[in-house]
Amino acid sequence: MAIACADCGTEQILPEIRARTVAECIRCGRVLDRADSGVRTALAWVLALFFLLLAANAVPIGQVMLGGEIRVGYISSGVVALGDENWPILALMYALFVIVFPIVRTGSLALVLTMLLTRRRPRWLGRMYRYSQNLRLWAMPDVLVLAGLVIFMRTQVQLGSQVLAGGWCLVAAACLNMLLPWLLSPHHVWRKIMPNREPPTDEAAISCDSCDLVLPLSTEDTRCPRCRHRLHLRKPDALSRTTALVLAGYILYFPAYYYPMSYSIQPSGLQAHTIISSVERLFSANFYIVGVIIFVASIMIPLVKLIGLSWLLISVKFPSTRALALRTRLHRYIHYIGRWSNTDPFIVALMAPMISFSGLADVHVGRAALPFALVVTITMLASRCFDARLMWDAAYAHL
Repeated sequence: MAIACADCGTEQILPEIRARTVAECIRCGRVLDRADSGVRTALAWVLALFFLLLAANAVPIGQVMLGGEIRVGYISSGVVALGDENWPILALMYALFVIVFPIVRTGSLALVLTMLLTRRRPRWLGRMYRYSQNLRLWAMPDVLVLAGLVIFMRTQVQLGSQVLAGGWCLVAAACLNMLLPWLLSPHHVWRKIMPNREPPTDEAAISCDSCDLVLPLSTEDTRCPRCRHRLHLRKPDALSRTTALVLAGYILYFPAYYYPMSYSIQPSGLQAHTIISSVERLFSANFYIVGVIIFVASIMIPLVKLIGLSWLLISVKFPSTRALALRTRLHRYIHYIGRWSNTDPFIVALMAPMISFSGLADVHVGRAALPFALVVTITMLASRCFDARLMWDAAYAHL
């Protein structure tokens, strides 16, 4: 079976993958294929995930109590709270990442697996599976669970916070979502949609960026016959797009950390909380675990992403064969860890509607929430726009 690595462009022949076996690229270490549990098991898993997500959105996820008053929160409460405080872009982003994208992605994946199980191959099947794969990183129930865990640990003693049925459904859904890639290999699904082809012997080859199908170079700028993605030898305008997004990330980085992420109104007065001051207060209050989570997710990861992407861009302009595999792995890590930085905006979105006790405790969204959320989204888009194969092309072109 012929396959081209999407990170370094190396064309390789894979043997049949046996149980508990993973196939990695011989040059950069990217996982090319792995054994899975089969379509039937994966479909049962995905359907369970789908109904857990529906349940998590239908019933309350948690409650807090202060002075005899109780506030119950739903996932959708964050959308309403952000809209009421005149943050429509934040409300839209929150709704897409934690409600729309998880349900759409899981529902479309369930439909694809059902079609495969019933041995039907409609023309739209590959395109729908591509859409579900593209939504994988943008569907963030697991990040929302981390945000809820931070809130629970911070408020359990003082506000008597409690996880309700919707919260437990969300936790179960997040666990299923994180384990799903180990149960279902994307290449196994792609081969069932359309078998892989032998590499062309009479001309150069090109591989699809989405499904890794190897095709003749003459098919460039046409649609992939398997997933209907437009074929390109390399991602178009990858460097200029990535550079523009990284520069935008640096510009938004300052207001994201200078302005408060949230305000709290307490009997002692108004308190502004920046990301850095929140980490300091958590460590001062001996909430070390929560402080480490916020520090890593909200301070360390965004900075690593911006610096790392800058290094990758520079390495294309000033090519070298040194640490090529390391830089390629860095790009993969940046691509997959970026979503976890949304923990802080999600915390604010969940706390604003639930901690609303007039005269006692009130939480409102700060001016840093939008630029910070945009930094996270922009760097995720930048890592997606960047083509790691350009580093390999540039390095070996100068040998």
